[in-house]
Amino acid sequence: MVKVSQAQRVAAAREFVQRWKGLGYEKGDTHKFWLDLLTNVLGMDDATTNVMFEQSTVSRGYIDAIVVDAKTFIEQKSLGVDLDKPELRQNEPVTPFQQAKRYADAQPNVQRPDTIIVSNFYEFRLHDLAEEPYPEHNYVAFTLEELPQQLHLLDFLVDPKADRRQREKTVSVNAGYLIGQLYDLLRDQYIDPDSPEAQHSLNVLCVRLVFCLFAEDAGVFERGAFYNYLNGLPARQVRVALRELFLYLDTAPADRDPYASDHLKAFPYVNGGLFSDHEVDIPQFTDEIVDLLLHEVSAGTDWSTISPTIFGGVFESTLNPETRHAGGMHYTSPENIHRVIDPAFLDDLTQELEGIIQEPGVGAIKRRNNLRRYQDKLASLKFFDPACGSGNFLTETYLSLRRLENKVISELSHGQTSVAFDDLDISPIKVSLNQFFGLEINDFAVSVAGTALWIAELQANLETEMIVTRTIESLPLSEGSRILQGNALQTDWSEVLPPEDCDYIIGNPPFLGARNQSAAQKAEAKAAFAAIGATRNLGDIDYVAAWYAKAVTYMDDHKIRAAFVSTNSICQGAQVANIWHPLYEHDIRIDFAHDTFRWANESTDPAAVYCVIVGFSKLGGKKTLFHYPNIDGEPEVSHPERINAYLKDAPDVFVWNRSTPLSDIPKMGIGSQPIDNGNYLFTPEEKDEFLTLEPAAEKFFHRWYGSQEFIRGIERWVMWLGEATSAELTAMPEVMKRVQAVRDYRLASKRVQTKKAAERPQHFGTEVISDGDSLLMPKVSSERRQYIPIGMVGPDAFCSDLVFLVPDASLYHFGILHSRAHNAWMRTVAGRLKSDFRYSAGIVYNNFVWPQITTDQECEIAERAQAVLDARELYADATIAQMYDPDHDWLYSELTTAHHALDAAVEQAYELTPGCDEKIILERLFQLYARSLNS
Repeated sequence: MVKVSQAQRVAAAREFVQRWKGLGYEKGDTHKFWLDLLTNVLGMDDATTNVMFEQSTVSRGYIDAIVVDAKTFIEQKSLGVDLDKPELRQNEPVTPFQQAKRYADAQPNVQRPDTIIVSNFYEFRLHDLAEEPYPEHNYVAFTLEELPQQLHLLDFLVDPKADRRQREKTVSVNAGYLIGQLYDLLRDQYIDPDSPEAQHSLNVLCVRLVFCLFAEDAGVFERGAFYNYLNGLPARQVRVALRELFLYLDTAPADRDPYASDHLKAFPYVNGGLFSDHEVDIPQFTDEIVDLLLHEVSAGTDWSTISPTIFGGVFESTLNPETRHAGGMHYTSPENIHRVIDPAFLDDLTQELEGIIQEPGVGAIKRRNNLRRYQDKLASLKFFDPACGSGNFLTETYLSLRRLENKVISELSHGQTSVAFDDLDISPIKVSLNQFFGLEINDFAVSVAGTALWIAELQANLETEMIVTRTIESLPLSEGSRILQGNALQTDWSEVLPPEDCDYIIGNPPFLGARNQSAAQKAEAKAAFAAIGATRNLGDIDYVAAWYAKAVTYMDDHKIRAAFVSTNSICQGAQVANIWHPLYEHDIRIDFAHDTFRWANESTDPAAVYCVIVGFSKLGGKKTLFHYPNIDGEPEVSHPERINAYLKDAPDVFVWNRSTPLSDIPKMGIGSQPIDNGNYLFTPEEKDEFLTLEPAAEKFFHRWYGSQEFIRGIERWVMWLGEATSAELTAMPEVMKRVQAVRDYRLASKRVQTKKAAERPQHFGTEVISDGDSLLMPKVSSERRQYIPIGMVGPDAFCSDLVFLVPDASLYHFGILHSRAHNAWMRTVAGRLKSDFRYSAGIVYNNFVWPQITTDQECEIAERAQAVLDARELYADATIAQMYDPDHDWLYSELTTAHHALDAAVEQAYELTPGCDEKIILERLFQLYARSLNS
């Protein structure tokens, strides 16, 4: 749904009223009227696939319009028609509402509407069918002139997906819980439930039961066939009955037992391989299991309304032995899947269809031919997910393509009694499961993925049946999708799908950081990058990046586009050069990207996973960048000329880790590491208590700063005894207790370096001591801040290794590093800790190119830097965190003013216009960086 303000909606409604006042002919204007209202006033952004016009019915009538997701039928009459006056329809007088209600009643249960709207272009009547038995008279009405004030009454039409998906989510998750309970009870019935054979049999049994449950509710089997088949049987007979049923479902009609029971004869031939393994063990059932299966799982759940995309993930995570230990189910939401598939291909396909339908001045025959060519195109596309799990990306893609195809079928059927598809031997459906390919390492997930796709096909066929008003033969199942079991990093992808046949690679490969990989996984990642000629830092790349390298090998010179969900670290810090430089060497470029956002996997125990989505290919084309100012919010969308590997509209350069600065500036290091087990660190209260016992130790105490101490104003103290004489130490028994404790702690370590430090226990493990002022840079800072807040500390203060230090730094150094220019560079090339910025000396500081300046410019920047420090003193009661909180910066106006002046001075030093867009700053910095590498 397009997000607009209420004022904009009201203004659009008033314009709509002026456009349509006094107009409205049923046959010529219905399509334009409702698309105008839904799209331009209410803000529906998917009207092409969500609204069907002139749908024929089994009663030989036509439903003027159907808003699919809102489950709403629209009966439209011409301007001036009396909505209460009956007209003859099939030789019987009916009102417009009665006419629409007949159409609704003739639909299968899953396709019946919740709402009927009757309109004559002037009056709107909204009939809620839940108002039975009197929906005809209990309606809400308003006129065209009242539309601007009554818009809220139509909101349910525009954003019904949220309600529909919430219903699907609720049913799917509840079904997953029930199957999980059934799984646990059945598992206990196996003799050796932990054996691979028993686990395989149990998993196959559950997959088969789920299919049967869906089939009986969706009308694929006779209604209630599965329930009726088992109902009334003693528990001891259920095992044999299921074996007989599964064999019967796998037997072609010509080979079936003519003397089978009537209950068995109610089942059609399924095929598709789902029931082909006749060696699957089925355990004995108990009364408890039968009761759960029949009364809660079957009769108590409407399986026809589940989302195969959601349920597949819930099913797999609930029952997969490798994931059950995680303590909760999870699935990838359809919304997150669409973040990948929409910009990868679905948006373009949708716009192409809109263009065909709305192209002006095109005759009926040409439009029909264009629609058929488009349908053939949909049926020609092939999709590959090389880490498909339970198949949710493939399932949602299949459903999306079928919705587009159903719109084509609807357009081809306009105004006809299905004459476009009057040959009953020819299916109107061309999109098929054999366009979908997957690789998955877990055999159970493979079974779930195949079943989810079959269920998706059966659901989509039901929607098509409503359009063409005839039964679509869904059984026997085809072999369908090609989901194979295998390790994606050890398998030749061309064995799954030849690359010349592939159009899109999509998916959500596994996330494992370089330090969390097993030896085998690290070897796989190295091999994938070595295959494309990469040699540098192959041990320091995320596991997910290996799928990018494999994709490059697979793509070669074929016209393939790819898009993966990934950890955000692959586009940050040192990994950017490690991963993307070899990819760019193979002419890979980024087509679209979502920068860092929080990925919700809908887990019952959700963890914060910070992700990016990257679409890439060698094909070029329009670029789309989704930027998230709020990682949990909606993105800002732009179409830059390019997107570099840092997911910025900036030149394609790679920042490698350096040990020394590019520019002539002081070297940056880290603070001290006491390695003291806390013996030398004190809160103010602990310090006072200690000095009460050992007053002579006071001269050895210094303020202690780490990131949090500096940013949040936390007072801490450290005792440094490095200059204490032996006599001083022995004269302070409480101090000696601490020194001895540190020595014992270090001696107990297994690290050679720490044991070595035990020889000088009065010193820190590593000490950074400066005779002058040092610049303090926190290692980690919130992504919300415009600037990483930095400080200047004197020689009497000590800093931890959680901050970077630039010893003997000047105010000029402070000014450059605190500027908008340096922070723009940092935000682009730094790594992240979750979503917070993680500063790096080797990546950020050492590669930052400082400006060529005059003496006057250096003095001005130093003066502006001092003004920033002075402004902070005006708010001595506030912490750095408070002063740099972007939600409250208006409280510290003098500091904000001082920063703006500093930014202007630095930007002028870079020969930029003060206040210019950050994109221009980045372009300048990347240009200087590229030039410095070549000089």
